[in-house]
Amino acid sequence: MNAASHLLDRLASADEWAFLVSWLESVLSSRSRMDPAIAVRLLRAYRETSRLDRARELSASLPSAPASWSPLDAARLSIERAILATLDGRGDHAEAELRLASRCLGSAPRGTGLREQLDLHIASAQLELRLNRPTQASAALRLAEHVAERIEEGAWRSPVAMTLGHLAMRLADPRTAVKHYETALSGAPSRGPVSMHARGNVAIALAAVGRVDEARMHAQEAIVLAGDLSAGWRHADMYDVLAIVEIAADRPASVLQAVDEALIVLGDSDQAMLRYQLADHRTWALACLGRAPAARQWLSKTERLRAELASVDILDEQDLAATRARTLEACELHREAIESAMPYVGRLPDAFVTGSLNLVVGRCALAIGDEPAARAAVERAALSGDRHGWVFPDRTTSAPLWQMALKSGDSRVVRYAERALGGPGAGPSAGPPSSTSFSVPSSRAISIARMPSMPPPADGDDPLTSPDMPAHDGEALLYVTTPTGVVRVPTADLQRALGDANLIVDTLSHSLKVEDREISLERRRALEPLVVQLLRRAREGLSAEEILRAAGGPGPESADAEHRVRVLISRVRDLLGDASSIERVRDAGEYGKTRYRLAASVKFALIEPLFSAGQQ
Repeated sequence: MNAASHLLDRLASADEWAFLVSWLESVLSSRSRMDPAIAVRLLRAYRETSRLDRARELSASLPSAPASWSPLDAARLSIERAILATLDGRGDHAEAELRLASRCLGSAPRGTGLREQLDLHIASAQLELRLNRPTQASAALRLAEHVAERIEEGAWRSPVAMTLGHLAMRLADPRTAVKHYETALSGAPSRGPVSMHARGNVAIALAAVGRVDEARMHAQEAIVLAGDLSAGWRHADMYDVLAIVEIAADRPASVLQAVDEALIVLGDSDQAMLRYQLADHRTWALACLGRAPAARQWLSKTERLRAELASVDILDEQDLAATRARTLEACELHREAIESAMPYVGRLPDAFVTGSLNLVVGRCALAIGDEPAARAAVERAALSGDRHGWVFPDRTTSAPLWQMALKSGDSRVVRYAERALGGPGAGPSAGPPSSTSFSVPSSRAISIARMPSMPPPADGDDPLTSPDMPAHDGEALLYVTTPTGVVRVPTADLQRALGDANLIVDTLSHSLKVEDREISLERRRALEPLVVQLLRRAREGLSAEEILRAAGGPGPESADAEHRVRVLISRVRDLLGDASSIERVRDAGEYGKTRYRLAASVKFALIEPLFSAGQQ
């Protein structure tokens, strides 16, 4: 049985799940008793081949607490049950099963069970994501990566790397995701199905980073592989990958061509999800081309296809909202576009597609003369892009928004806007995007195990993110934020840029100067990011939730959230030496939020490096 289990695991690592199901069922048909090692492997094979009803039946037929099983088999059973419970939306049950799996692994012989530990951490990350707890999910992903590094090399690494990449994308960590996708490709057989999927993932990741020429090459290789290995819907699926690459390249006409090829290959195949995603991409491309009547027709078709699906991933729902708003924008129905988009701009704020949606809102707001709404929308998009590495489509169309963002009081927004415009001072006339420009994949990749990723360009790919770039006549450049806005200055001109500021925060030396006092922030690491945020958002101030997020630690859902906000603001006031330096204001309206902001009399300056830590 040990030898058979080892062989089954090797077949599983080679993605031979369909064979495992048929072989195990044929073996078990002549046996009156199912061995635990066989049972847990058949259970996983059912799940991997999407035979979830069979998996649920088998899971229910197995003992609830198999005391006679080996610790590793018992752990595998609990992990599989936890995954099924997560898929069914039974979070409490999934958490209980994961705790049981952890106890089983704790009683396993020392030095064994690394693969089971890896599966446990992956299942935990998936559950935390479903429960909308990204911090815990990120911690589980880090543990999974650590365990994966301790396991010997083998065919298993490519599918595991792909899964880790998908998780990283859901956690808005594209830099990590692209690393995992490249690992999956490097370890996969060059002409096998794993290589086909890995190339699709790498194509989307490279397109997302702006390296569209390389992305196109990988997408075309994936199409060729799919034609040889999986002629049919998977072949069409790879054409959809190419469509995503062309969306990233801002080539809507090429998107239409790729989608049409996919529909021809798909033929009459019953693949409702893929048809829905292809229609969504076609609608977006038609809207970008300005073909408003055709875009509206395809939007209606996309919405009909969506209605026929039992369930859709929340990111696909967000993607459809962006496509709907983009179509209304193309029809010059700007107010209608804003109304359709606004219920979604607060959902999934860190997701890539939400940034694209915010840009549609910003452009439409600008078209009707609502500059405050346009500024708020582009700042939301820029902050998400700068924080996670996301970049967005419709670069030329969005150029007026990025020009507006250059006047923001937040250096992160300015930094991102400069990159979106092609560099400091570059405007929409800078020409078409290059192979290192910003780009956008669709969220549909997430629902078919190909999450789009947007890491920063590799060294040397983008002069705007090169560590050698921030210099002026041999001097390093810095961002200085004052009440009048954000400016780039060489080090020699720093004092002149500071002017008559009586409150100076230097993020390079981690120090704060108030009048003649200089205070080190080295031991006040919870207060430093809060003070920085107060200076960046000096105009509008910070809400209680934003204060807690900036300071770290327990969030607004904690029991003592209100008390922590008061304590943090009190400490900042003590730090500044003047209680009146921070005002408490309330937004307009019956349900307006309470905000804390710097008093208008405070003359401040914030000194920051030209690039964020992620870019360097």
